[in-house]
Amino acid sequence: MTDAHVGLVGPDADGAAAVVGNAGGHAHVGTASDVLAAGVDAVAALSESALYELVRAGLDTGTPVLAVNAGDGVPSAATADRDRALRRLVRGEYAERERPTLAVDARRETYRALADVMLVTAEAARISEFAIDATGESGTEHVDAVRADGVVVATPAGSRGYTRTDDGPVLSPAVDAVAVVPIAPFRVECPDWVVSLPATLSVERDETDVALLVDDADVGLVEPGAPVDITHGDPITLAVTGEDA
Repeated sequence: MTDAHVGLVGPDADGAAAVVGNAGGHAHVGTASDVLAAGVDAVAALSESALYELVRAGLDTGTPVLAVNAGDGVPSAATADRDRALRRLVRGEYAERERPTLAVDARRETYRALADVMLVTAEAARISEFAIDATGESGTEHVDAVRADGVVVATPAGSRGYTRTDDGPVLSPAVDAVAVVPIAPFRVECPDWVVSLPATLSVERDETDVALLVDDADVGLVEPGAPVDITHGDPITLAVTGEDA
């Protein structure tokens, strides 16, 4: 990729822009929506939150994204390797790796997540009851109902993040499934699940406010009985410049 137009989102984007320019590229600095609207050839997410912002803004499969310091869930360049990775991005010296996303229908809106979707009580140390339904051999099946602080649905990328701290299963990127993990369940022995999509979460009791989090964004409260429907979203394409390229 010569004379590449590269979008830059996240911390020290101006410093990254200088690296792109010195490598012969054209830098576009701004919000995720701004750089995607500019029709760039590739984009660099300079933090984990910047990567999530790009996914929410509609990053498509045809625009490769270089992740920098973006956690353990996706191939990511370390901050110390950022400049080298940016130069390789400008020159087109990278491998492409697809990662799935989730489409989340709730609150009369559709959201998109790369890592996880969470229902969690808005007040600390309060519990509610959550129902989990997912695709089974004979169609949609009721998986369980749990009393807990919340419940998380994680992609393979997300299974290496928050759910791992709750001893949830770690999924291979090759697995076409999601992990469902209760947060601080009331039952002493409460299982985790690996289920196929589509899946649905809902709040079963009107005891306390419950918030919907999509990756790192709190998008608002969910009413009791209102479904949170989760299906496959469009994948993203990662530009991998490191040893696993």
